[in-house]
Amino acid sequence: MGVTITAKDVHDIAIAGLTIAIFVTFTRLGIRIRNRKLGWDDFWAGFSIIGAALLMTGTLIILNPKPSMTQLTRVAGYYITSEGFYSIVWTSRLSILCTIIRICPPGNMRRVLLVVGALFGVMWTFLATQEIVICEKEPNWKEAIPTQCHLGKSVAISQLTTDIIADLCLLIAPLRLFWNSMLPTGHRMRLNIVFSTCALTTIVSLVHAYWIFANLGLNEIFTGIFETTISMIVASLNVIVGLLYHTLKENSTIPSERTGGATGIELNSRGVTTGPIAVDITTTTYTDAELGGYKVPKAHHGVYDGSLAYDKQQEVVEFRGY
Repeated sequence: MGVTITAKDVHDIAIAGLTIAIFVTFTRLGIRIRNRKLGWDDFWAGFSIIGAALLMTGTLIILNPKPSMTQLTRVAGYYITSEGFYSIVWTSRLSILCTIIRICPPGNMRRVLLVVGALFGVMWTFLATQEIVICEKEPNWKEAIPTQCHLGKSVAISQLTTDIIADLCLLIAPLRLFWNSMLPTGHRMRLNIVFSTCALTTIVSLVHAYWIFANLGLNEIFTGIFETTISMIVASLNVIVGLLYHTLKENSTIPSERTGGATGIELNSRGVTTGPIAVDITTTTYTDAELGGYKVPKAHHGVYDGSLAYDKQQEVVEFRGY
């Protein structure tokens, strides 16, 4: 890989790439706010915007330091850059994971996914701490301009290992969930396409790890910013693609997946060639009753609206004719 990256290239990707990523994330949050369906996945997506602001600010400081800037300011700029990088990558992954948890029914799989989320937090903390420890052991880099720490092979191996583990978790979990689900074919296909794009961050992280091994500073910063840009866009892609999907379906002359006037959704039954099945969705919520400590169910019927999230009041969803 004999690609030569200049300071201008890094400056341009920092401004253009991160601006696009921030815009996409704000668009995602706007859609969720309008639909009143904010969740933890949106919280982590919003957190990534803070990381993007830190990464952009730190990059501009270390690339174009003002004559009045002290060494402490330049060093702080580097650490802001590195911590901004980690915060974007891992909050984006947590956002995707929370989206999976959001559509996952209560049970063992949801508990496993919560453990995976805790593991993501541990890996994020380890990588952020490891970089600070390594950089403080060799302080000579603080005098150079642009100010950048030489991370070495240990950081590259750690980043590559955690990236592969995290992205594999994000690829395997939804595939199992969607395979066992009875979502409409269009929704299942859309979700599989969106989550499979997680592989893009793995590919970019491979290149990023290579430049860390090669100890080529500007190339390392460039691929790091590109990786964060892809991560933020992928994390919000599901919501935006969902909006486009429903908009196109409403404007299309193709018959809707919903049954005319019926309460339910149409599902393509596996192994059945007679056409779609109208499935009634009954959401059962429970309220405390004073009759012997038992709980009395109250059923609510409604039309599946294509949302990826369970309603906060929902506890049990029965698919009749499943």
